[in-house]
Amino acid sequence: MLGIPLAVARFNYRLARLPFQLLEDLGMSQLREGSALRLAYERALIGCDLAAARLLHDGSAASRARALRERNAPARITVARRLVVAEQQRQEEDAAAAERMHHQRERFLERHRAHTHGTR
Repeated sequence: MLGIPLAVARFNYRLARLPFQLLEDLGMSQLREGSALRLAYERALIGCDLAAARLLHDGSAASRARALRERNAPARITVARRLVVAEQQRQEEDAAAAERMHHQRERFLERHRAHTHGTR
């Protein structure tokens, strides 16, 4: 009994997805592979297709989501690696700054002790 309503819902989903697919094909494909806008748009399409696959038992939506995820996987991995490298650099800079502050504090304390002992 649910076969016909699900078929109608799948048809409606595919119809509603057409403008988004057109935007993907014509607009987003002009952006470089790893651009934040393109990755975010593709992530949204993947989420929609996965939801349609689950809720509507739509195998073609699942296939589209899988294909899109596989296609943008290298870009996502590259972006993730860049983020890891950037975070490592920030941590190294923070550690170096903490080390400089520690040395400055030690120098201050030495001067303070020398001044305090010299004035007694």
